[in-house]
Amino acid sequence: RPMGTLARVERRLAPLGMLGAFGGILLIPWARRRPLRVLLALPALLMPLILLVDLQLWMDAAVNERDPNAALNLTVSRIDPKLFGAYEVGQFKVATELGGGFYLAGVAGLLGLGLAFATPLARRRRAPAALLAAAALGAALAPGRAPAAELVVGTAAPDVATTLAAARDGDTVVVPPGVHHEHPVVDRAVQLVGRPGAVLDGDGAGTVLRIRAAGAEVRGLTIRNGGEGYDAEDAGIRIDHARDVRIADTRVEDTLFGIFVVQGDRCAIERTTIVGKDLPHVRRGDGIRLWYSAGCRLVGNRVERSRDVIIWYSAGTVVEDNVVRASRYGLHYMYSNDNVFRRNRFEDDQVGAAIMYSRGIELTENSFSYASGPAAYGVLLKDSDDVFVVGNRFVHDTIGLFVDGVPQSRGGRLDVRGNLIARGRVGIALQPLSRGIRLWENAFVGNDLAVQVLGTGTAEGDEWAVDGRGNYWSDGVVYDRDGDGVSELPYRLESTFEALADRHPVLAFFAHTPPAEAIDLGARLFPVFAPRPTLVDPHPLVAPQLAAWTRGEDGPPPAPTLAGVGAGLFGVVALAAWAAREPLA
Repeated sequence: RPMGTLARVERRLAPLGMLGAFGGILLIPWARRRPLRVLLALPALLMPLILLVDLQLWMDAAVNERDPNAALNLTVSRIDPKLFGAYEVGQFKVATELGGGFYLAGVAGLLGLGLAFATPLARRRRAPAALLAAAALGAALAPGRAPAAELVVGTAAPDVATTLAAARDGDTVVVPPGVHHEHPVVDRAVQLVGRPGAVLDGDGAGTVLRIRAAGAEVRGLTIRNGGEGYDAEDAGIRIDHARDVRIADTRVEDTLFGIFVVQGDRCAIERTTIVGKDLPHVRRGDGIRLWYSAGCRLVGNRVERSRDVIIWYSAGTVVEDNVVRASRYGLHYMYSNDNVFRRNRFEDDQVGAAIMYSRGIELTENSFSYASGPAAYGVLLKDSDDVFVVGNRFVHDTIGLFVDGVPQSRGGRLDVRGNLIARGRVGIALQPLSRGIRLWENAFVGNDLAVQVLGTGTAEGDEWAVDGRGNYWSDGVVYDRDGDGVSELPYRLESTFEALADRHPVLAFFAHTPPAEAIDLGARLFPVFAPRPTLVDPHPLVAPQLAAWTRGEDGPPPAPTLAGVGAGLFGVVALAAWAAREPLA
């Protein structure tokens, strides 16, 4: 079970406990008797210890009080979660660590205990007013920090690493043109700026550039030739436990991982080009990986020849105006909530975007094109809630949009509106358990099959029209009597050949061939058989209603050829007569 649904009593009492700890520490210096001071320190001292015990109990309950029908029970009997270190869940390993807030709370408790044994303020003599005035004057006249300096590599120090070591927070370290064979570490809040032609070369080993300081910035460099070690996660740039880091106008090439961000909240990666090593997909690293990094921005980047762009456990991410090409997953997104994806292009990837186990996702004006292969999708949605797919382009994909278990929970939403879904093998594929989806004002143009329900069942549990407006279907027959742009004739998606293939699986070999298409054409012209429709759009649109960006430059779908129609008519005569031995309904 999600941890957020557990420990309800403790969650209600926690604010009161925090107030008690704060109040106790504030009152300790004024209490005269030591036993009273110790008593006032106890809330701050005990809260971290109580948290550990309570958290351990609820972690155990969360993983071991499972649904009896859960698939995990087939391989796992009991799980022993740990507060520190790693433990196993089946074939997976879970690494746990306590955050900085816990350690700060522990330090606060120890400081409170120290106050309990200090001299009370009431017994101290008041400091002379002159002394206080002198201290205030000294603080006012004390010299401030020296202004930020610009340090040029080769002038301030012989190499990049030594120059960075000599810099202070706020300084700018300038890397001159040329190839610098180094693996520098940025451990101060500096700007590392490369002049045109400045290259950091890792000589084929390790991570080229590490950033460990909050507020650091890297701009204008070319970073290349990193190592190939998966165990060390060799990368071009690694941001390690540093927030508010900015990477801009940089090129990362010939590295296993491009930019690897670990617990780097509010990082920004802008206008950066990342080209991975020339390796097979299975051996590549990720172009960009965000890991436990909230509030980040990926804007205007170009990623090629990588494995994935990964966003895991990273809420509040904004991904805009990026291009991801020739990769495995253009976007691999899991366990991250409240993220926005706008105007990105995912081209020639095996999967344009895979969005799983998340909620509050906006996909707006993105392009997912040429996702081809036996298991290729423009967008794969799985076990998520409150997903809004608006004004996107799905063009020439094996499957444009694949939906499995979305919406996941009662009250969850999946809205699919104003998208162009064109020239694919399957426009939208739905798992039978996907229910309550709303789809309207989409344009299904020239797909081999507009909508497919995998397995048995139909898509009649979804809404195919909202406020009297349905979708545009390029193979539909429309009649607009009142000129409002909405046809009075409902659109019914029904496939005689699919019904035959469901009953006789051997026929699936002929799917999407001219004879199969001709069978469906003949069945529509001569409705001898009446298979159950996959869906009914009660208010189909007469013409596509798309924004200028979504329409793009795609022309109309190709017309059927005479050869295809002729072969299909022959298939109608042969297969339809054979299938008439038993009813399809």
